[in-house]
Amino acid sequence: MEATLRLEGFSESLRGKRIYCVSTTPTRGRQFLKSRMAMLDTEVAHRGRKVLVFQGAAAPPKWLVQLGWDATFHARDVNDLKLAMTHIQHTARPTRLVWAGTDPAPSVMNLLVRMEGISLIGVGSSAPSHPDWHAIFWPSDAVMEDVEPIVQGRLGATGITGLRSILKELQGSQVGLVWSSIEESDKRGALYWYDPAEGVEGDTQIDFAEAAATLTDVAAFLQRR
Repeated sequence: MEATLRLEGFSESLRGKRIYCVSTTPTRGRQFLKSRMAMLDTEVAHRGRKVLVFQGAAAPPKWLVQLGWDATFHARDVNDLKLAMTHIQHTARPTRLVWAGTDPAPSVMNLLVRMEGISLIGVGSSAPSHPDWHAIFWPSDAVMEDVEPIVQGRLGATGITGLRSILKELQGSQVGLVWSSIEESDKRGALYWYDPAEGVEGDTQIDFAEAAATLTDVAAFLQRR
């Protein structure tokens, strides 16, 4: 077995870091957010505020809004974005900020990088290109074509040896892949595995209110077809 297959489990603190979740389905995105937010809540002793910014023309999905926030912003234009950024700048610290929908623009990301006391979690269907993310998390069903360009861009061509085998083994174990530069001596970072459900107890139980809302959305979609 190649050395690259013997990955260590990711165990670094997320407080004050900028991490990104590649969410292939709403279920995986919800599981990841509940897990990482629970960990962050524990790290900051439930102090400060939790803020959601959903950027995009469409309305944010109900599962995301229902996770519970101190403030929620739907950034559809520049004015909405300015309002959200003003709130983020002045809200109580430590702040757990989730940015979903569209990735923050470089100018927005540059502002967030300069703000202290913020733990940023980005969520989207594909990995971000901005270099200022500290870690990128993929789900267990991530495919080679989506992961390889990002890993190669961060680690270089030599850093992706055995990547296909890594993804196959992680999928079989129902754990995900992480690229992280947190506390790494090599500025290119390194690869780890993580458990998407870590830190969330009883997440397999059915949330009937959420299930009903999801079924209503599905029914409405089918009626429009």
